[in-house]
Amino acid sequence: MTRTRVLLINAIHSTVEVEQRHPPLGLGYLASALMKHFRKDSFRFRIIDRAVQKEVKQFRPDIIFISSVTQNFDIAKNYANFIKQQHQIPVIIGGIHISMMPYSLNSDFNAGVIGEGEETVVELMEMFLRKKSFSSEDLSKIKGVIFRDKDTIQFTEPRPAIKVIDSVPIPARDLLRIDKHTYMFTSRGCPYKCVFCASTRFWPNVRFFSAEYVLKEIRELVDKYNVKLISFYDDLFIANRRRLIEISSLLKKDKKLKKIHFTCNARANLVNDEVVQLLKQMNVLSVNLGLESGCERTLEYLKPAVTLEQNINAVRTIKRHGLACNGSFIIGCPQETRDDILETYKFIKNIPINLTDVYVLTPYPGTPIWEYAKSRGLVSEDMQWSKLDVNFQNNYRHAVIVSETLSRQEIIKLFKKFYRLRFFKNIIGIITHPYLIDLPKTAIGLLNEYFNRFRQKR
Repeated sequence: MTRTRVLLINAIHSTVEVEQRHPPLGLGYLASALMKHFRKDSFRFRIIDRAVQKEVKQFRPDIIFISSVTQNFDIAKNYANFIKQQHQIPVIIGGIHISMMPYSLNSDFNAGVIGEGEETVVELMEMFLRKKSFSSEDLSKIKGVIFRDKDTIQFTEPRPAIKVIDSVPIPARDLLRIDKHTYMFTSRGCPYKCVFCASTRFWPNVRFFSAEYVLKEIRELVDKYNVKLISFYDDLFIANRRRLIEISSLLKKDKKLKKIHFTCNARANLVNDEVVQLLKQMNVLSVNLGLESGCERTLEYLKPAVTLEQNINAVRTIKRHGLACNGSFIIGCPQETRDDILETYKFIKNIPINLTDVYVLTPYPGTPIWEYAKSRGLVSEDMQWSKLDVNFQNNYRHAVIVSETLSRQEIIKLFKKFYRLRFFKNIIGIITHPYLIDLPKTAIGLLNEYFNRFRQKR
């Protein structure tokens, strides 16, 4: 039997450490959806994030799927152009960028998948296996798809979100590299809509995998991949307290999982003694909080439902129960002054968080910040997407700055001040942190990144 060769490409900067830190589970979900629907021996899969020209030549795929976030969409377009010009292989684009910015689809892509991809990809593959091509007439019959018909982008009927979320198969991690510390999703969506967050606009509503489904995936990670630390990468893992209790109860009953540890994301206004005690019983060692700002006025702009007092109480509660606490912060809001930003700096210095991340506010498509930046002419539907790189330290000369009160040079100067503080706090904090398990791999990745940057400048 001839198997259909499916190449799945994660469009990233393969030399940037943070972008290659975790395996692309989104592509793993697509592969597992195809394997569930068709015979398992119907396909040969390969998931890659680099050496695309070489892989296309050697693997000789029949069809290609590319996933891309906004900051890397130019990379995805370059891949599609090469494939179209050199090989004439059908290319489907998916991911959050094309869902938020469908008009950025160009003629090098045969189609784009809008929103959740598992069901749409199955229908696209059914069509491809029958006809070996994608016509406008056929694509118009599939929900959740966009395509170009001459010079016009056509939208098909929107695809509803998957109702029974447990029907989604566990991602095909056998196609990925899984380390001792890895991650998983136990839900899709978030009940809150912070002004800067694109993720909560991608998922139309919040859906939770059942506690039984979560335990099944944890067991697979432990039994099959010998994982020691699992990070729950949900936007808000603690949103459903009843399910949290169920997960904790199931974990207690499974003797095999007693030595497995976890980290998770939480939100300050939902953190209390009962929740943290539940997390501790689950073997959660570290909790990540989007604290965003140490200035009340800025915090109200970024995250209206959370106060500075709630941020402080959440950190203290987590630390009181003996868990590590990490905080992420954003500077550079439109009306934020230098003094406002320095309030956040003092806050970071004084609050007992273990690890810190600092970002400059980036206007991502689909968010209120995007609409604000668009109204000022700072962004458009046809722009250099790398200007929206969330890793400001890699892109500070070209990044989109939305501040109305501070110049680019002032923002850069302040960011460097924060970054020095972050460096020293993290050096101390990592020593007793569960993320210490990642340190050798992270250090090698950063050294390679700096070496590549130095080589490119010569």
